[in-house]
Amino acid sequence: MKKHLTLSALAALALSSLSAHAQFTVDGTLSAAEIGTGKYQLLGTYVGTHSVNDRGLKAIYMGTTATTLNIMVVASPEQTSYSALVLYLDAPNKTGVAAGTRLPGGDDASSQLRHRPTLDFQADFGFRVTASPLGGGDLSAYHSKMDLTLPLNTAGKAPDKYLGPADKQGTTFTISDATTNFVGAKVAFKTAAGGSVTANNSTGWEVEYPLSSLGGAATGSLFRVMAGYVADNGDFYSDVLPQVAGRTTDLGTDPNFTTIAGNQFYTYQVGTGLLANRAATAEALGLNAYPNPLTSASTLSYTVASGTQPVSVEVYNALGQRVLSLLNADQAAGTHTTALAPLQQLAAGSYLVKLQVGTQLTSRRVVVE
Repeated sequence: MKKHLTLSALAALALSSLSAHAQFTVDGTLSAAEIGTGKYQLLGTYVGTHSVNDRGLKAIYMGTTATTLNIMVVASPEQTSYSALVLYLDAPNKTGVAAGTRLPGGDDASSQLRHRPTLDFQADFGFRVTASPLGGGDLSAYHSKMDLTLPLNTAGKAPDKYLGPADKQGTTFTISDATTNFVGAKVAFKTAAGGSVTANNSTGWEVEYPLSSLGGAATGSLFRVMAGYVADNGDFYSDVLPQVAGRTTDLGTDPNFTTIAGNQFYTYQVGTGLLANRAATAEALGLNAYPNPLTSASTLSYTVASGTQPVSVEVYNALGQRVLSLLNADQAAGTHTTALAPLQQLAAGSYLVKLQVGTQLTSRRVVVE
């Protein structure tokens, strides 16, 4: 055990400027009221097998207000030992470690950010929350941030600043230490009931960072982000978002993500939302919804090109809110179909059916009459 005491693609958003009315409550819990126009947008989900049984990442959401960047990572990281969630962020007005360059690691030997992965996007900041063991005597979650835009120390390490401990019940912890350069930032972590990631759709790690601390952002600015689930020593489990197609075993020590096909990051455009990085055309995945408008016999058909890959089919309303999850499973190569009849329980209107096959994303709009 390491010491931790070193103190749009989914829906078009009608925004012409940074949303000043977005509502986020930093409490480690994702609520339906926080999702939609000017609020949280879903960046991606983890489907299929986790290398740690029933533990890991579930989904990541991002949103902005006029003054803050907000991120919600739905996850269940707690084991019988310490483990952590990490975020790497590329901010629009900062210059950190270039894409394809192995990260220097942080200067805090107790933080999992001391690991040294190679990312395929510029990394300006690293963030982590270390969760104490499930059901143990330590009931805290430990937060820190690594600034990769600052000079390295004499040992070649980046400054990894401890932000403080918080409980694991979703209590908001507001940063007040001026030496962190993140005064006003808010963090929270909420334990999932029983520790199960399979059953968890709403709790985990939630953060609110002042845009001023990140270098600022205007409408149209781009943030790039990836999330990971790591062991106490910083080694990566299988769980990263974006998900690595077909990966069910640990990624291990200091993985090189440039060797993985596609982009190992999500791109979020302020005032617009998610920009697909591994998007595929509907034709490339053989996607078709028929009949449309929907009937009780309507199906979604698509193709898994090769191997066995994680597949998810989710339905979103006009506000970008997920209203149905139709499929979340590993599927073998070939043509598959999923019934669309469950959509008939929804109110009449237009919906977006999002298909993810491995790391490829595409969608089809359907009509419920």
